[in-house]
Amino acid sequence: MVKNIRTLTLLLTILLSLSGCEKINMPVTPETQSLTIEPLTVMTYNVYLGSSTESVLNVENLLQVPTEVANVYNNFLASDFPGRARAIAGSIKTHQPHLIGLQEMSLIRRQSPGDRIAGGLVPAEDVVMDFRIVLRDALRTEGLDYRIAAEVENIDVEMPMFTDDGIVDVRLTDYDVILARNDVQTSKAEAATYGDMFRVEKLGLEVKRGYVAVDATVEGVTYRFVNTHLEAFDPTVRVDQTHELIENLSQETLPIVLLGDFNTEAPNGTAYQLLIDAEYVDTWQTELIGNTCCQQKDLQNTISEHIKRIDQIFVCNSETDVTVLMTETVGDTPSDRLASGRWPSDHAGVVARLVFYEERGSF
Repeated sequence: MVKNIRTLTLLLTILLSLSGCEKINMPVTPETQSLTIEPLTVMTYNVYLGSSTESVLNVENLLQVPTEVANVYNNFLASDFPGRARAIAGSIKTHQPHLIGLQEMSLIRRQSPGDRIAGGLVPAEDVVMDFRIVLRDALRTEGLDYRIAAEVENIDVEMPMFTDDGIVDVRLTDYDVILARNDVQTSKAEAATYGDMFRVEKLGLEVKRGYVAVDATVEGVTYRFVNTHLEAFDPTVRVDQTHELIENLSQETLPIVLLGDFNTEAPNGTAYQLLIDAEYVDTWQTELIGNTCCQQKDLQNTISEHIKRIDQIFVCNSETDVTVLMTETVGDTPSDRLASGRWPSDHAGVVARLVFYEERGSF
């Protein structure tokens, strides 16, 4: 079903123009149209590992770890990321964004026999699947040319699991990635890790997260494009990470496009409100709800179960006005499901088409 994008009311437009660091205006008038440049199209998508890791993080007894790790691994295999990647690539082809922020871009490796259960530290290096390679292959199959402009390595953890062949170590390395279309110039790549992180004392584990950023030039205009995935399991850590993100970007002079999986619900989540208070403006300015999370863990639910909007696209820090031409969720309609019945991800993607233009007099 085609999503109908409604314009903002005049009152909301006025309120936004008075209160935010970006003025978001809809619709485009003939006067403003003469000032606009080529629209900037951006997308955020949490592609999903294919299994929740919560059961591992919440083990009561360390003896449960190999069994729970095996469950996560088998669920990941069953989730068919190559098939899901083809569906995600189809959504990307529909909108062909200049820049894409991707979360949960996983690299899974294994080692057989494993040594971790005996205290060994030899890292697993046999690649089972690299989501970065799989998705880019799917994009090329669609005739699209995207490159990895920057990435940040988040958690890198290796644990034992039980298999029919004995004890095997499996290693998960999580990345947030920025993809740039081949005609987009990028520079000043930055990968940063948040100082505060969720800790699982029983496992001696720190769930490292961060953000990745580039300067990107589209049609002669340069933006600071930032992609992040904030903490999911601990709201206090998530708030601390949000404070750090805002502070780290506070000296930026370029227009900022900040997007990702913020794990904070719009409009009332604490971390979401911190961003709003820091004069970041949410580009989701339509009457549609725009929920993005979450399908069932096995992705097999028939009807979408998205009940909250935690994947967002913000703009901030500009001497320009911003016109939102379109915001839309992707990957969340029945036609997006795979032949197997699986959804492309437990999240929906979000795409926005924006026009930045110099302010000339009052609007």
